[in-house]
Amino acid sequence: MNLFSNLFFSSKKKTPPAYDEGIERLKIVFQEAGEIYSDLPLFHQQQQHIIPCMMIHPDAGVVLFNFFSHSAKELAGAKASLASKKDEDAEIKSSDSKRFIQRRFDEIFHTQISPVRSILVCPHLSEAEFDALDPSFHTLIPKSLAIFSDSRDEHYLNCVIQKEDQGYDTAKIKQAIFGEFILPDKNILFSLEQQNSVHLPFEKECLIKALPGSGKSSVLVAKALYEKMKDPSLKLIILGRLSCNIHQLQAMIFQFIENSHWGINPADIPVISFESLQRYAHAKQRYDLVVCDDICEEDLCTARKLLNKKGRLLLSSSHEINDVFMYPLVQNYRLSTALCAACEGLKVERLSENLSLQSGNTFMNALLILEKLLKEAEPKEITILHHSKEDLLMLQQEINAFFTPISSLFDTEHADNELLLYPLSHLSCLNNRYVIVIIETPSLYDTTELISRADIKTFILSQDEKIHHLIQGESRETL
Repeated sequence: MNLFSNLFFSSKKKTPPAYDEGIERLKIVFQEAGEIYSDLPLFHQQQQHIIPCMMIHPDAGVVLFNFFSHSAKELAGAKASLASKKDEDAEIKSSDSKRFIQRRFDEIFHTQISPVRSILVCPHLSEAEFDALDPSFHTLIPKSLAIFSDSRDEHYLNCVIQKEDQGYDTAKIKQAIFGEFILPDKNILFSLEQQNSVHLPFEKECLIKALPGSGKSSVLVAKALYEKMKDPSLKLIILGRLSCNIHQLQAMIFQFIENSHWGINPADIPVISFESLQRYAHAKQRYDLVVCDDICEEDLCTARKLLNKKGRLLLSSSHEINDVFMYPLVQNYRLSTALCAACEGLKVERLSENLSLQSGNTFMNALLILEKLLKEAEPKEITILHHSKEDLLMLQQEINAFFTPISSLFDTEHADNELLLYPLSHLSCLNNRYVIVIIETPSLYDTTELISRADIKTFILSQDEKIHHLIQGESRETL
């Protein structure tokens, strides 16, 4: 009689709900240092492995927990035998998951950076009941590698963490098992700072604070997917500032899943704009994790309404938010040192290399700047922003009359190589090599956003001296 097929899980099978209590017990016992993952999908080439329960622990390395659900009454008089690949539930044996993880260690680090051990959890079998079973069970299951229904916390710890165990680098283990985090738009590996923020534990609310170009959105999406991967049942929603931000976040989700081979369906993750926030807040649906990219304090209260009782809030912003735990990102990928300092409101030298402030006739200045830029850049590398669409249309006509027609409005049919003109409301969605921002009237847009939209240089055209003082760090007021 084969009673051990339940030790081995096919790639389609998920941990039964009856094991949730056992998994919660593991999380409680190892909560100080161990990270528990359940129903974890791992991929290698064309193979998929669904691991029912796995722990990463600095003193134990990788531990795979298998569940044996039979009770002493069901096993009375029975003998045990090994499962074979002919068994329906034995398409992928537990040893396959071990080999997969060990191969990943070899591929990434060319060495076995951690042991991979298996522990059997018997939620319906006490230690005395196990001792009374047929000897064939004792041959197949070393008692030292099993945890029973009456096991104390001390037995859990002694079974999993051996005295002679050395310390293991959990960051390297996670990097190998889960795939390397890659910045989708740059196709480069996450920095150590970004990886640490992805693995950052938080209980209720956390703010990723960084300047534009520091990878806030990438970290936010990676962290959200990482939490979803750890707990596939997690109810997750992601919010972006504007409708145009939504497409970027959705593309980032697809790219992260593809790059890291995570077993997550992007269609299961709703991505909405803050414009839809009120409608979602009035709906009955509540979430375990609400992720808000580039949030302002005005939207914070409404975002909190989307949380269930145990829900968590993960935010990003260029500024601090009162009473929210903050995790800063220091490294910047897009802005120069001078622009970073200017974004912080500091006076710095050589700022004019990246930022140009001009007053006078804004339309004429825009044409003069374009004339210089077009000698060294393609039209598609230049973006112009203005408050109103009517003024943009007038500016477009002047540009196309002065030059060979090279410009179009953002929402009209245009060629790929044309210069595009956008309203300032699209500011947070844009960046290009060169950006020209025209400000005619008082604006609600943050100084940080205005001076950080260009990879090479930002031109801000305005007749308002207050704007010049703000950008040069003489005041921290907003425009």
